[in-house]
Amino acid sequence: MKHWTSLALTSLAFAAVVLAVPSHRQAQAQAPQSQLAAPPYLPQAKFCANGTGGLCSIVPAYIGPDQGLAQTQGYNGLYGQPPQNEKEDVQSPFDNMSWQMFVALNWVASGVKDPAAQGLTQPGRRVWQTYPSVSSLFGNSPVVAGCPQALALPIFHIGSNGKGQPMPNNEEYLQAATNKPLIDINGNWTLFERRVNDIEAQYLRAPGGQKSQTLTTRAGQLEFIKNNPGGAAFTSSATVPDGANGSIEIKASWRILDPSKDDPSKFFTQNILLAVSGDLVRDGRPFCRSERVGLVGMHILQRNPLDKTNPALRPQWIWATFEHVDNAPLANAPCNVADGCGTDKATNWINQPSCGPASPAPGAHFSFFNPTTSGLGTNISPQSPGGTKTAFPWNPRKPYAQGGTTSATAQPQAVRCWRIYPTTEVLNAQWRMALGSLKSVFQNYMLVGTQWGGNVEPPTPPNPVPSNAVPGMLSNMTLETYIQNYLSNGAAGPGSCVSCHNFATLVDGKTSANFSFLPGIVEPASLRAKIRTAP
Repeated sequence: MKHWTSLALTSLAFAAVVLAVPSHRQAQAQAPQSQLAAPPYLPQAKFCANGTGGLCSIVPAYIGPDQGLAQTQGYNGLYGQPPQNEKEDVQSPFDNMSWQMFVALNWVASGVKDPAAQGLTQPGRRVWQTYPSVSSLFGNSPVVAGCPQALALPIFHIGSNGKGQPMPNNEEYLQAATNKPLIDINGNWTLFERRVNDIEAQYLRAPGGQKSQTLTTRAGQLEFIKNNPGGAAFTSSATVPDGANGSIEIKASWRILDPSKDDPSKFFTQNILLAVSGDLVRDGRPFCRSERVGLVGMHILQRNPLDKTNPALRPQWIWATFEHVDNAPLANAPCNVADGCGTDKATNWINQPSCGPASPAPGAHFSFFNPTTSGLGTNISPQSPGGTKTAFPWNPRKPYAQGGTTSATAQPQAVRCWRIYPTTEVLNAQWRMALGSLKSVFQNYMLVGTQWGGNVEPPTPPNPVPSNAVPGMLSNMTLETYIQNYLSNGAAGPGSCVSCHNFATLVDGKTSANFSFLPGIVEPASLRAKIRTAP
């Protein structure tokens, strides 16, 4: 672990120097030749999917050149020694693709042909916000609160079945994997929304062009299963970096901002109408209220092809997850796939209710961690107060989570359980600096990691992390707060995107849904039961 940590710190420092110092000649003038040492291997940011130029609006369809991946059936880049050269660095092409997707999808939708200085700084809807929402495909929840349309703001419907049960057809405030909410530092519920690109929307509505087999209804899925016993097969991308995109799913998390406590300039924000069904509110009355929300997390999934030139990569989607840099601190003793969890008792948080206390962060203002109450447990899921129709009722006014949990769990102390890989951190520094040079708000976001299906060399026992994806564990603190370190049956589990979504099926409970839980929305009750995989 020391070697990895040292590399990360050295690489981050060196990356900052490389980007800050105008020229190599100036550096030589500042230090005698005898003091100049060759730097460790540093991955380089590839700012555009076409392989040239700076930040661009091309949403990549596939990874760029990956020498190591093309030449191996196994993968040990995250276990043992870090890569010493580009040929050994299998992961960075995936991480660069993730950043390329994040930047291009967050380009202002009205200016995709504008240069980065405008496209990444101008206000307005981003490209991904023009994608179809889940409710546009599967219909609204049975009960939604009304909102005045004259304001022309996007509406976040927190819908229900009318009996106190939140439904997943619209935006949500319960995390999918546990049915538990996440409360921010101001005492408000975190909000979640999902969108898919037009390519995936087309497939969901009429797979193979067959409207009678639509995956957006129960009847359509049963008809689909009769004709497609092998299951769903979402449209995959092209194998060239700037080719046709495959199916893309996006899940975003937002928190309600308080201008008296938060700095909105540090977040990508939008003004919304927050509409909450009455049976979810403590006083029983629905409400629709204008709020300003800030982006705190984003999953980006794209269906990749089976590629004969890269046989180690399985068509199990490419999974990228981003967070705001001020979400929460890292655990004081975080897990690390390389040699931490499973081999070192001090950092073995696998299947434990918490991954320990937070590391010190003097002066930090986190969205989901309060340093003044750091003695409380971390990542402990909130408990229902009972006595109400809904498990976690809304307060009719801010703070919306007030009275919605027992007092002991009124404000979960969230921390990140897994250390970001050193090569990923080096790329984060480069991408964030490039965005910072434009004064883009997206400089305040970081890539937590990229996961991909692969024929991998598993970690040395007793390290128990899954071996069907790389890295073996990947979670977004805002979307999977309470299951970051959980496995299912000791092999595959909710702390791994690929492993968890591998259980996704259509309505018969047997036919594969090709790693997507979205078709399960047609039966919300069974969907919730299916993906609730942690205590």
